Amino acid sequence: MNGNYPSTEKQYDINMFFVLFLFAVISCFYIYFAQQMGQYDTNFYIRQGIFFVLAFAVAFVTVHFDYEYYLNMHWVLYGFGLFLLLALDIIGPNEMIAPLTNGAVSWFTLPIIGSVQPSELMRIILIITLSAIIYRHNQRYKENATLKTDFQLLGKMALPILPVVLLLARQPDMGSVMLIGAVFVALMVVSGISYKIVSVLIGVPLLAFAVFIFLFFQIPAVLDATIFALMDQYQVNRINGWLNPFEYADEGFQTVRALTAIGAGQLLGTTDDSIYIPEAHTDFIFAVISSMHGFLGGAMVITLYFVLLYQILMIAFRSNHAFGKYLCAGFIGMLAFQIFQNIGMSLGLLPVTGFTLPLLSYGGTSVIATMFALGMIMSIRYHSKSYMFD
Repeated sequence: MNGNYPSTEKQYDINMFFVLFLFAVISCFYIYFAQQMGQYDTNFYIRQGIFFVLAFAVAFVTVHFDYEYYLNMHWVLYGFGLFLLLALDIIGPNEMIAPLTNGAVSWFTLPIIGSVQPSELMRIILIITLSAIIYRHNQRYKENATLKTDFQLLGKMALPILPVVLLLARQPDMGSVMLIGAVFVALMVVSGISYKIVSVLIGVPLLAFAVFIFLFFQIPAVLDATIFALMDQYQVNRINGWLNPFEYADEGFQTVRALTAIGAGQLLGTTDDSIYIPEAHTDFIFAVISSMHGFLGGAMVITLYFVLLYQILMIAFRSNHAFGKYLCAGFIGMLAFQIFQNIGMSLGLLPVTGFTLPLLSYGGTSVIATMFALGMIMSIRYHSKSYMFD
């Protein structure tokens, strides 16, 4: 006997619950001011408060559900998520159940419950499924991994992603497709796949993106004769609206308004409530924060996100189960990409894609789904066994 006994004491992650409480307060506070801009006549901040109450209840219940059970039920969850996406594709567009909103069929409209976006739940289910696939694969091949087994793992990961991506593209919801790509990359990095393969799969798209940006600003004629010639004009206009918003005022309208609001905030913010920000309570809540409380307000929010991601990272390091580590990596990839994309589009650095800012933007499905994911993360700490003399 070596005296290395597991401890059964379970602890709640009070620090993370406190950080999530701060997000709830900040979200309701700025949504209240966003709806004062004359665009809305609905009390979104009251609804958001109700969503957070429900979301905290969901997170608390999820903490008590042992995350290792997902290893045995991930295909059931995947089937349920795929069923919702298929149902949305078959039923929509339908004004009563699955309406066409902003050119896409992405929501169910249900009595009492309200609007539900299946893709929000499917992202989390995919993280669970991919984490389980990686865990099972590494259990079998960890000791004798080769390039062949690495490519097998890539194939196993791609298999459940493809039908989801196809259904999301049909809505169309390319933002969710991009987010799934970010999750795939995050899990691929920690999966044990050879870094030669990982470097190529990440490096080639980044290089292509860099070349595209260079050609756009330095040799636009090349793009006009090649890539843009193959695209519809509205797609070209959207790219111009992103990279040159002040010249293409119609396509870059949202970006220009967000940049104007953020610039007006300067260091400490402005009391000028005449600045119009489209979708202020959802997509551009960061512009509202930066307008009201300037650079310091924006920096405060970004710092709080760093604290949250750091807490998830620490849970991953302390987890003694590889499946738990993969879950943490997937959720870090999901949240980090959403944060980067939303703030980036507010600053004009990235295209406007309709991404909400996690835990701050208005939206019941988004808040509850994110809190469910974070409840799963806290469950990893709650159910992890610690050993004396480790």
